Amino acid sequence: MKTKDKILIEALSLFSVSGFSGVSVRDIAKAVGIRESAIYKHYKNKQQLFDTIVEVSAGRIDSLQEELISKFNHNVNTKEVFPISIIQEVYCNIFLFYLTDDILSKFRRMMTIEHLKNHELNRKFKDMFIEKTLSYQSEVFRKLINEGKVNGTNPDIMAIHFYSPIFMLFFRYDSEDDKIDEALNLIKKHIQEFFRLYLKEELLWEEN
Repeated sequence: MKTKDKILIEALSLFSVSGFSGVSVRDIAKAVGIRESAIYKHYKNKQQLFDTIVEVSAGRIDSLQEELISKFNHNVNTKEVFPISIIQEVYCNIFLFYLTDDILSKFRRMMTIEHLKNHELNRKFKDMFIEKTLSYQSEVFRKLINEGKVNGTNPDIMAIHFYSPIFMLFFRYDSEDDKIDEALNLIKKHIQEFFRLYLKEELLWEEN
């Protein structure tokens, strides 16, 4: 691993525990095993290092969102019957990735610490973890309403109903690796129950 990348990873690990203000450049250098002056060969200061972490992690999240949208749209639009089991699989995979991917799990913890201290970070936190997902899901449910596949009338409220339990489970099971299966089972049950309530009866065919 390149020194520049190792600095980034070690800084993220420290920020995810102690926050930005609780970590010094000296702390980061010690964790990497290099002189403090070597940090400045790669990053102008601690703020640039922090900003790079946010940029890199946001890119990973955007890629994940695009993959989710692609899979969801493909399966909803190409199946003759509503693919609840596939939707369960997609959301279980994304939940597992957020919870267990070393970079994203630490990034989420870092942002949880920092977003209330900084207005711009607070906006980014909401955008990355809430607004983008809700916006996409609202469009999906709006399309399903227009096609007569669901009984709901307000796609924005449906998106909140669908995503809020999943978002809550991120925090409930954070750092509880021994309960991952329990968390995934709850997600599957939530998705099944959600579509049992909203989906037209003739499309509700999968029991899991």
